[in-house]
Amino acid sequence: MPYFHRHILSLLFICTVSSSFAQKNSQIKGQIIGEDKQAIPYVNISLHQAKDGTLTKTIAADSTGHFIFGDTKAGRYYIKIKSITHQETFSPHFNLNEQLGGYDLGQIVLLMNNAYLAEVLVQRKKQFIEQQRDKLVFNVENSMLADGNNGLELLNKLPGVVADDNGALSIKGKSGATVMINGKLTYLSGDQLANLLRSTSSIDISKIELMSNPSAKQDAAGSAGIINIVLKKGIKQGWNGSVSLNGGAGRGPHLGGSLNLNYRTEKLNVFGIYNQYHQNLEYFNSLTRYFYSDQSDLPESYTQQENKIQPKLRSNNFRAGIDYNIDSKQTLGVLINGGFGKYPKYEPTTNNFRNFDDNQLVWSSSTITEGKERWQDMLYNINYTVKFNEKGHELKIDLDLVDHYSKMDQQLNTNYTKADGTPLNQPSSRRGDIPSDNKVYVAKLDYTLPLAEGYKLETGWKASHVRTENDLHYDTLQNGQYVPDLTTSNHFIYKETIQAGYINLSKSWTKISAQVGLRGEHTHTLGNQITLQEQFEKSYFKLFPSAFLTYTLNEKNKLQTSYSYRVQRPSFWDLNPFRVYTDPFSYSEGNARLNPAYEHAFELGYTFSNKYIFTLNYASRTDVVNDILGRDLSNPYITYERPENIGSFKNFGVSVIAPTLLTSWWSATHFANFYRNEYEIPQDGGLISRKGNTLALNSQNTFKLPKDWSIEVGGSYASGMTVGLSQIKSYGQLYTGIQKNILHKKASIKLVVNDIFRTNSRRYETVSSAIRLVGRSNPDSRTAILSFNYRFGGNAETNSQRSTGSEEIKNRL
Repeated sequence: MPYFHRHILSLLFICTVSSSFAQKNSQIKGQIIGEDKQAIPYVNISLHQAKDGTLTKTIAADSTGHFIFGDTKAGRYYIKIKSITHQETFSPHFNLNEQLGGYDLGQIVLLMNNAYLAEVLVQRKKQFIEQQRDKLVFNVENSMLADGNNGLELLNKLPGVVADDNGALSIKGKSGATVMINGKLTYLSGDQLANLLRSTSSIDISKIELMSNPSAKQDAAGSAGIINIVLKKGIKQGWNGSVSLNGGAGRGPHLGGSLNLNYRTEKLNVFGIYNQYHQNLEYFNSLTRYFYSDQSDLPESYTQQENKIQPKLRSNNFRAGIDYNIDSKQTLGVLINGGFGKYPKYEPTTNNFRNFDDNQLVWSSSTITEGKERWQDMLYNINYTVKFNEKGHELKIDLDLVDHYSKMDQQLNTNYTKADGTPLNQPSSRRGDIPSDNKVYVAKLDYTLPLAEGYKLETGWKASHVRTENDLHYDTLQNGQYVPDLTTSNHFIYKETIQAGYINLSKSWTKISAQVGLRGEHTHTLGNQITLQEQFEKSYFKLFPSAFLTYTLNEKNKLQTSYSYRVQRPSFWDLNPFRVYTDPFSYSEGNARLNPAYEHAFELGYTFSNKYIFTLNYASRTDVVNDILGRDLSNPYITYERPENIGSFKNFGVSVIAPTLLTSWWSATHFANFYRNEYEIPQDGGLISRKGNTLALNSQNTFKLPKDWSIEVGGSYASGMTVGLSQIKSYGQLYTGIQKNILHKKASIKLVVNDIFRTNSRRYETVSSAIRLVGRSNPDSRTAILSFNYRFGGNAETNSQRSTGSEEIKNRL
């Protein structure tokens, strides 16, 4: 029997080997050269079946122009060669015969393509602002804005955008914008979002997209729209990347650097980015609080507060990922995105308490506040894409896990003195342990199906689950020892689950293109105030329609209109009722009773001569969420801020974008926006109306000089704005920069000076029934930054920016 088994196994082995040789596929090889007989490296080469042009596979030539299609079945084929600098070229049809073992195409000569080179040159001179159907795109990569700023500073330089130090964002006067990075939301809000934007260097940003009326494919959250920050990503064949360094000073030193590496082949794309950012900052703030009684229109007393904030930002951010092309139709990707940093602050503050009638000093205080804030942020993503054909029929699947942890250790020490300088009472001290632990799980599916007669159907589903936990502890100093402050400590757990589905239908005719969409979202929330042993639960379903219509008058002129219905959900921090003290006499707290705000938004746009863009917009919002002011019942000198649903809001606006080419060496882009905000706020049994007009201007001018030098001068101005109970006064800034391209334009050196005249300070006034605040914030905005950027690697190829399914939640943590 063993003898028989050995023969059977031998026979099977021989048959297997013979079969493998008989089925062995052949290879196709060749070399790509130019008219000068020099090899052309890294060009794209695709193999097609001759009978119907079906794409079989795509590869890239190596550094010597050679290529090999291995493991190819017998048949009749042709190849297509694409290059940035040369004409698209097709080979003659040829037969691949397995018996011959392969086919050698020899040397294939590509001809220069002057027309395509001119097109590439035009692309490199992209306008600073571009209007697309559903978004406004700011191409900041080649602007002086790309150096010497962090993400928060950069957003404040964009036309129509306002970003404050607390992470609140508005677009054209409408508050409540959400932030995405590379198509996925940051999952942060408040100070956490502000810290992320501060730690993102503008040198790593390619462009910023403003979507004031997103389609149903996007999450419905973000009543003012969506701001998508697109980071740079390697799009070249072979090894490539860039290295950047920058240094300078404002009121303190600024240092930063980034390394971007990418390796791309036919099957694989591997990328990794790391950046580090250090800033020593110094802010000056002044604030006067007027206290009113119920019986008088004049204040009883007031306090004058002066403080200096000295934070030190230290951040490290990284992204790494792999995209694997399983075949010509399927791609599997893995992405890890993370960061860690710290933001310690040293803040001396003085408060002088005076009578209003005689302006006499009653008593004063001096406080030293130290905050040691640190965070860790990780996102893990797996995505899969299958393209069923070349007509756009595809399916995308995304799975996300986000883990964010932050912690603030806070210490407030205060001394009190009488008007004559003698001690008023014993010094007070408060210390806080303020952690935040957040986890987000997201699953998303998007399906696109081209239909007959030019129709296209888009549909999808998304599920997200959020769990955020805050266990806040405050201790106060009593009789020389710290004891727990049970009135301000709070343990809070919040859970939110959203199930969403959408459908978009679009169609293009000769002069008209249209898209209608509908999104449905079911939201379930559960809040558990463990300290108070209280819970609240909400469950609701909403439909969010959207519509877009474009009418092309002729080649240079077109009309666009859009509508969307959106929601502004309260952030997780806003819903958490814990208190955070900014100084001994003021704190902010959340509100578990907040309801979502809903908004109808309309836009009508006209593009003239393919470059001048005129836009009219209108929005109406209910249950507006805005901070209110109040006085603490335990101490009338302590004020608080708390978010409330304050009433209704309307926004009317008109904007103009005007790019100009004044000479061959002077190009500019100008932006003007006039809008009106109107609030109706219930108060004292009636309605109070707050209205205000704003004129916002922005201009960017580029001057090209000989020998690869260029100068840029830009500036912005806002005449002031009305935001809820607050009125912000006028402000503006002027910046300039000079750049020199070196090393055959692979490197550049830039010197940028921001806010030259220090005019970007914010003056504001906030009024409530019992308090009026008048303040001024003087940020560390005048900086001089010298930067160096060097790019290396192969030829550029087209590549789409991948986004994950995390598109709504992190902006609210």
